[in-house]
Amino acid sequence: MLEKINKIIIPLSIIAVGIIIAAAFVFVNQEKIKGAALKELPAQQAAEKAINYVNENLLGQGIVASLVDVSDTGSIYKIRLKVEETEYDSYVTKDGKLLFTEQGIDLDKEQNNPEEIVKQKGTTIGNFSISEDEICKENEKPIVYFFGSESCPHCLWEHPIFEKVVNNFEGYISFHNNMDSDKDTEVLTKYSTGGIPTLVLGCKYYRVGSGEQAGEETESKNLTALFCKLTGEKPGDICEPVKDLINQINE
Repeated sequence: MLEKINKIIIPLSIIAVGIIIAAAFVFVNQEKIKGAALKELPAQQAAEKAINYVNENLLGQGIVASLVDVSDTGSIYKIRLKVEETEYDSYVTKDGKLLFTEQGIDLDKEQNNPEEIVKQKGTTIGNFSISEDEICKENEKPIVYFFGSESCPHCLWEHPIFEKVVNNFEGYISFHNNMDSDKDTEVLTKYSTGGIPTLVLGCKYYRVGSGEQAGEETESKNLTALFCKLTGEKPGDICEPVKDLINQINE
């Protein structure tokens, strides 16, 4: 993992896709594990529970982890998982209760602490999620954020499209271009599961992942329409051609 991205993702103990995932380390208190492992699960069942949790709660949309192998290390199961083309090691307690990356993750909890994550109202065009947050501004202009890395192929696809759209809104938005940057970490940790690219538009619309499946033209139009929604459909010559898309944006 890139050193700059490391500072953001490792403290979260979440699996980040699009860049190299943080290596899984085990810090096991043997007495706690003995006390917790009252009902030992078969290795395959514990591993599948861990993989299901990762897919349902930690990975970005469209990204799937699969189980490669599971082995019994004595007091804990070691699992080998694959995300896209890369394999990673992690560990799960024999009762299927805790997944260890750098610290334990309670696999019986459906999500993170609600106070630590953004409240979502639904989704809209471009597969963007809608937050309940007020539009964030800088010098009275909506702020748009791009988080990515040069080592991430999906970021390399998305970044130039995003920049091109941004250029059409010069003077109307404030652009925080966090390509290989450790700035705005509080924004990334709030609106992202850890994957990149992460796009945050005015703290109102956000998405983890690229728009590759839709294609460059559709992605560009969707981004333009969302930017226009934030700026009150200004500039007019840019927003008028995507008026129909703007009207489709959920609030």
